Amino acid sequence: AWREIFLSEEVRAAGPGEARGLTQCPGCGGEGFPEYRCVDCRGADLCKDCTVHWHKYSPLHQLERYNGEFYERTCAADMGMRIQLMHRPGEMCAFRTLHPVEKFTVAHTNGIHVIPVDFCFCELGRDVPRHIQLMRYRFWPATCENPQTATTHEALDQFTRLQLLGRLNIYDYYKAIEAATDGALLRGIANVRQQVSNCVRQFRHITMFKRAGRGHEEGGIAGTPPGACAVRCPACPNFDTNVPLDWASRPFRCATQHSSLAAQRTLMPPRWLYSVILALDANFRLSNKLTRSTNKTDPNLTDGKAYMAPRKDYGVYIKQTERADREAKPSDCSRFGALNMANQRGGKGLRTTGVGGCFCARHEIVQPLGMATLRRGERYSTMDWIFCGALSFVRAAMIVVSYDIACQWSKNLVSRVKKIKHTRTVWQGAKTFLALANEHAVKYVVPKFHLYAHKMYCQLRYAFGRLLGTGATDGEGCERVWAGANPAAPSLREMGPGGMSDVMDDMCGAWNWAKVCGIGKLLNSRMDRALDEGTMQTNIFTEFTEALEAEDPQKLGEWRRKLAAWDGDELKKEGTECPYHVEKECYRGTTVSCIISVLRLSHHRIRVRLATKHQPIGGTVKQATARTQALNALLHTIANYREEQEYLMSDVYATLTADERDPDRSIAMTVKLYLPSDPPDHDTTLVTAAARSIESKLRWASMADELDNLRHQLRLKGVLNKHKLAQISGQRGCTRARGAQEAVAANVKRAADAYRRHRKAYLALEGEGEWEKTMCDLLDAHCRGLGDRLLEQMEEMSEYNVQQFLAGRRGADSSGETKYELPWIWFSYTEESGLEITDGALKLMVEWAKSRARAQHWVEEVRLLAEEMRRVIAHNESLAKIWDQRREPEHTVDLGDKHQYATDAGWRDGVRAYACKQAFIRRAQAENWRNEFAETWRAAETFLA
Repeated sequence: AWREIFLSEEVRAAGPGEARGLTQCPGCGGEGFPEYRCVDCRGADLCKDCTVHWHKYSPLHQLERYNGEFYERTCAADMGMRIQLMHRPGEMCAFRTLHPVEKFTVAHTNGIHVIPVDFCFCELGRDVPRHIQLMRYRFWPATCENPQTATTHEALDQFTRLQLLGRLNIYDYYKAIEAATDGALLRGIANVRQQVSNCVRQFRHITMFKRAGRGHEEGGIAGTPPGACAVRCPACPNFDTNVPLDWASRPFRCATQHSSLAAQRTLMPPRWLYSVILALDANFRLSNKLTRSTNKTDPNLTDGKAYMAPRKDYGVYIKQTERADREAKPSDCSRFGALNMANQRGGKGLRTTGVGGCFCARHEIVQPLGMATLRRGERYSTMDWIFCGALSFVRAAMIVVSYDIACQWSKNLVSRVKKIKHTRTVWQGAKTFLALANEHAVKYVVPKFHLYAHKMYCQLRYAFGRLLGTGATDGEGCERVWAGANPAAPSLREMGPGGMSDVMDDMCGAWNWAKVCGIGKLLNSRMDRALDEGTMQTNIFTEFTEALEAEDPQKLGEWRRKLAAWDGDELKKEGTECPYHVEKECYRGTTVSCIISVLRLSHHRIRVRLATKHQPIGGTVKQATARTQALNALLHTIANYREEQEYLMSDVYATLTADERDPDRSIAMTVKLYLPSDPPDHDTTLVTAAARSIESKLRWASMADELDNLRHQLRLKGVLNKHKLAQISGQRGCTRARGAQEAVAANVKRAADAYRRHRKAYLALEGEGEWEKTMCDLLDAHCRGLGDRLLEQMEEMSEYNVQQFLAGRRGADSSGETKYELPWIWFSYTEESGLEITDGALKLMVEWAKSRARAQHWVEEVRLLAEEMRRVIAHNESLAKIWDQRREPEHTVDLGDKHQYATDAGWRDGVRAYACKQAFIRRAQAENWRNEFAETWRAAETFLA
């Protein structure tokens, strides 16, 4: 029923409605039906004279006239209204007829209007140019010379908000206001889209400098230092704004209510509390098409004053480093998209292949001079420039750099940065990096999600969880920044070089400001979680430590020394023992070698079978030759194995037929090998107990290996899926990405099949037993790709295992199932998270080390958040003082005698008012945050007391 009623009301609104039956004008009382109404004034039914009178303050409202049948659109010009500049509404300039514009076009939020405009030439506006007269009426002129078109401030502000928050492009916005003007296309409308676009770009540019205080500072826009227009992170340490001068000597309370943890933290220096954690990454979706636009026809207006790299300086640097990039050594670790894209040639038809960025990893704020276009892939030189650009504004005691290929990028970083010339814009950042590197105050990590695609050496040395002072930082904040920017990719792709750079600067500024405004809620929510997790983890660790102290205090002391040595080792070279990792057991011996060789033989035969599986019968000569060569190699391996089998398993060898002892190519793929797990006729008496025991151990180790391989492939599968969704678009890119995904899927199947073969053999050797709870039956449903939620569950599962151990010591029933619906491969018998007390004390101590790391990092997170809460308040108070100093108007730029109108008393009032407004906003934010943080601050102090 509501639909019919709503429809009826919408139809009713097309008629006079409540004005029906009126015989007098409600405004002046004049006789006759009030045939005019204003859509924007909500039911203002008036006569013509009253409508003109009341709309002298708002001449751009939508007016309608009743023609006896329906309301038709009319305009202010048809009713005789005019806009008089430099005078109060209703006043007329005595010299208005000198240079009027009878058909002045104005783009407004409700449509495109054509209305007469009278410029002022009396003493009020005699010295004020016409385009300035328009600006003082809040019209933004499309040109400075004889303006005929303008866009209202309301329309400019509305579009920029829609673009920054909804990623709307100017073409669609213009089509919308054009449709609002004449949706039925009954009247001709002048096409002023290009003029509106120019106004938008100028408005965006000037507004950025206005908000950065350049209208109050010496030198104005021309004297703006690089990066000065960027919105800075209020929570990151900055010695200039939010870090006390005596930070190095301030008392640092390292004791906590958890005594066992406090013992580990007493000697830790406070430097990490004043460190900046930066994240580097690239986005290949934000590419730019090679169009007819050039740097001359489409210049970069901001040009290095905010986030994007300055065009000339960055271009010279890229040319100078191009040769070094080509000669860079290939990666010896992961196969990330960044590595694959690092040395690719420029994309066909693209001016730039993407955008690289540097962000605050904890608060996801884009750094000043922390963005640059990728000319030819994600090369080291590009990321070096971005990194040094961000460091130009870092004033901190230490930096931590998160990058998905940090293990490779950091190798020769110092030598590359030393080559940056002092004339470069980022020279100050290069000096900052070299100074911190000399003090060993630069640390490198890999984001948590990306870490699992690296080899074990990198997983142990570049993990956030193994680095002191990073709290609960995950390093994946850059992906969230890109997720906010990607909706603008289609429009950015079509822009000219300067327009694309200016829009990126504006988008980064809007993103940062939104983050600043919401940082109070962010820190509060993080503190709530940190206090809950910190209390739980420290309690678990304390109880765990007490339990181990009671059982083996000597072993616990030894492991504490190991952890202290690991934490204090700056280099962590390959070969250094890691207390967070269990090395695999190795088996050697003559019989062992024989069984290992036959296991390799089985694997070799499977590879040959897979390689020839899809070949047609007969095939080409090349295919037949390759198959023959593979079978010959296989026969040679079988012959070597038979020689060993004759001496080491003579009873089995004696039962073999002649074809089995010396097979030909026709049966090479099917001849039985007769391992101890599969003797002839299943006669176990032919095989010694020692051989069965050896194969049993090898099969167990092989199962563990295949599970490790399976997990690695599933991690890689998750990484590829995430990379494809975040970075790849278009049919060609998706097709290539799909090929990589299919290859990984095939590897997953091979690892799963290999595990099942080894398990089947182990079952034949050992029979059913308790071991099946560890090496479970592997189903296809268990081979789940690794995602963010699964990573969290893996960590939760590790915590659960510790709780189960402690529950067992207390005599509690711990035989029930866990509440985590995880595939068993992620928590059963893994060096990363498995806890099996019966396998020896080593894994138990490794789990204790992980529990210690979890507790430490959550305590660090509480400390970091408490300090960040203090810093955001101090940062805003510092900025408020800066704006206070800008209240007194000064002539920051000499405009000359011709432009005295721009520095009159009205200008001085505006300077003072804007400075007071900005200081008020900063202090109001600080006060709100202080009130928001009061309760959580007390809870944090109680936790750390």
